[in-house]
Amino acid sequence: MKHIILFLTIPFFQSSFAQDIKLFDNIWYLHNLSIGGNNYIPPSNDEVNFVSLNFFEPDQMETMVCDVLSADVNFTGLDQFNLFNAGSTFDDCQIQANTDFEILYLDNFFEAHLNDDFNYFIEIDGNDEKILTITNSSNDQAIYGDHILSSQDFYSSQFAILPNPAKNELFLTSKYTSGTLTLKIFNIEGKLLSTQTLEVANKTSIDVSSLTSGIYFLNIEDENGNTTTKKFIKQ
Repeated sequence: MKHIILFLTIPFFQSSFAQDIKLFDNIWYLHNLSIGGNNYIPPSNDEVNFVSLNFFEPDQMETMVCDVLSADVNFTGLDQFNLFNAGSTFDDCQIQANTDFEILYLDNFFEAHLNDDFNYFIEIDGNDEKILTITNSSNDQAIYGDHILSSQDFYSSQFAILPNPAKNELFLTSKYTSGTLTLKIFNIEGKLLSTQTLEVANKTSIDVSSLTSGIYFLNIEDENGNTTTKKFIKQ
């Protein structure tokens, strides 16, 4: 009788690890990939519109850029899993930027850690949207949402300017840790007033003391051609 009870409870104990049904109820769209402390924007172009992740009950996962990575999932805790029996379709990207991102995402984030535990956490943000964060054993993170976030929206969110309004200095804060930025200041009529190139830092000072009071636009462009524009007021 003891042997029968033990046999019946083992499957129940293993399946009880996967308690968050939201993991399986959503298609997850990659919003941000953080490798070695650097943030990488998922591609959004004619070849790759978005990077998706799916979990299929009871124990399978599939994610793709151009190549599709499929694996069996073993839930080793309430918020942990590892992957095994992984395979891919070996579809090559034609755009180099997509190939570079695919190596970071499929190879470095997932396949290099197939024998390790991944931690995951699902939360609801202020817009009632679900956010899934997966962390591998190197503390790299992949952050997904249950909605598609355009690369432009994500890129804009990586920068903030303060204070706003500004008097003599405007500070640009960045979540990026490396690379070169080109900053251009335009007035409200669209006239280019200044251009400067600088290395990325967590917080950068921009001299605006020579500007007259009014509304201005700070155009930010990285070395890959990604751009965003922030509006600020000069007192």
